[in-house]
Amino acid sequence: MTRRRWLRIRNPLLRRELPWLIGETVLLVVLCNANPPEVWFWLVVLLVILGYRVERWYASRPQ
Repeated sequence: MTRRRWLRIRNPLLRRELPWLIGETVLLVVLCNANPPEVWFWLVVLLVILGYRVERWYASRPQ
């Protein structure tokens, strides 16, 4: 008997980006539920990750 995988992603770009999208979504949920002292920390973490992603996208563009 063959076992089927629950989720099969055929698009290589989506397969590569999915962990980042899940992580950014989790950080956004944490940011929305954070207490006032933690909000700034999680906001900075989210902005650093998004900044890194934009920089990587910009560097990988074809010239």
